[in-house]
Amino acid sequence: MKGIKEVRNRIRAVDSASKITLAMQLVAASKMKRAQDFAIGSRPYLLRLSEIICCLSEKKIQKSMHPFFLSRENKKRCIIVVGTDKGLCGMLNNTLFKSIPEGDMSFISVGRKAMQFLSQSKRPLIASFSINDRVQYHEVLGICEFIGKLYLDARIDGVEILFQKFINTLTYRPLLQRVLPMDGFYDVFNQMLKSADLEPEYFQRDPRGLLFEPDIKGIIDHIARIFLKYNLHQVFLEAKASEHSARMVAMKNATDNAESLSQELKLEYNKARQYAITNEIIELAVSAAESS
Repeated sequence: MKGIKEVRNRIRAVDSASKITLAMQLVAASKMKRAQDFAIGSRPYLLRLSEIICCLSEKKIQKSMHPFFLSRENKKRCIIVVGTDKGLCGMLNNTLFKSIPEGDMSFISVGRKAMQFLSQSKRPLIASFSINDRVQYHEVLGICEFIGKLYLDARIDGVEILFQKFINTLTYRPLLQRVLPMDGFYDVFNQMLKSADLEPEYFQRDPRGLLFEPDIKGIIDHIARIFLKYNLHQVFLEAKASEHSARMVAMKNATDNAESLSQELKLEYNKARQYAITNEIIELAVSAAESS
């Protein structure tokens, strides 16, 4: 049986670790609530923006006016991998990295963990970015301008983004979503409706004729760029909501395990004390018997 002093030191260490994990759990819970509200609250805006593009398609406006809507043969494929900057979030990153497809492609990392994984696995890394917990819009603009320039310069033929799609506090799943080109928009819109548990009839089509000012080309160009920005912004909001949810759950499990271990150690400590007291009594009894 371990000594009393050793068990007591272990109890102190476990209790100290439990206080740390509990504090991290509470911090992650507050960040999780804010991130979930942002992710869920911004979904309707992206849905309406998608509906506008679908309506433009219904009016038979040529999407080829803008290169973002023009299909290409995807020879030079690029994938944006959205990881986390910090650890202690369970299997979130590992599950995401296992979903990275194999093949000849280049990568852009978002988050320090994604950059480390792609570098260590010897994958071609074009650039690395970082997004803070609040997902500032100017950070998204920098990434959009970077991939937009690569696409317009024909250095890449297609852009996809791999991230953890937020479902609820306990559920998030890796999702590989196409960003560029924006063809096949009806399928994309239907996927958005499905993920939001909405039927297509929820969005009513406008039967009236539309008059575009100043011109159709300018409107198409503006909508293409603004959709790219808000689409990526929504992806990062979903990824952050998943990250904070995973970290909160991981810290809660760590706190529960620490409290359970502390109870076991306290039981062991009490047994050790009882064993030591019993030995003292036996020694006193033997000494008394010998002296008499």
